[in-house]
Amino acid sequence: MVDEASEAPKRGRPKTFARDRAIDVAMEAYWREGTDDVPLNEVCRRAHVAKPGVYREFGGEDGLMDAALERYAETVLAPFFEQVASDRPFAEVLEALIEFMTDTDHTRPAGCLLAKMRVVSSHLGAATRSRAEALGADARARYADWVERAKGRGEIARGVPTNVAAAFIDTQFTWLLVQMASGAEPGLLRAQARLAFVGLVAGVDRASPPN
Repeated sequence: MVDEASEAPKRGRPKTFARDRAIDVAMEAYWREGTDDVPLNEVCRRAHVAKPGVYREFGGEDGLMDAALERYAETVLAPFFEQVASDRPFAEVLEALIEFMTDTDHTRPAGCLLAKMRVVSSHLGAATRSRAEALGADARARYADWVERAKGRGEIARGVPTNVAAAFIDTQFTWLLVQMASGAEPGLLRAQARLAFVGLVAGVDRASPPN
């Protein structure tokens, strides 16, 4: 005979929490709308999770935002930096990245979650701000390696300081992505980005007098 008491619903906190769904929904919301415009209650509503569960799982909004940025780094930034690490010519990779950043054909939000967070870093919690700063430093280090490889192939003048070039790339990319997120015209942004990098890419033909 079945013990009816054992069949009764058990009270208490749920044994499971949809962690991945909460992170993915938060990442999409912060990426599309910005961290200042999506309150935690709204993230919980969209993810169909309880706010107390978010506090148990992440310690609060800062922890969830930090986890969302970590997920973004793993799923979006990693493929981006694979291109930066390739051995293709600098100008070719640069053009591919500019095209990627100004592409409007994909279904993902325009712009970059990291770029958005770096712009409003003073509004972020300690954990999220720390991760954003670390990812920004990592990006500059990757750009520096990219510049050094280009120098070795004679694609960037050796006299250009690597740290300056890396910071310049970081600034230009961040500006481009923030402008894309604000709804600026992609074609104009693409043209401006190409113009901005003209002085960085060395070229024998440009340096030589016309025939």
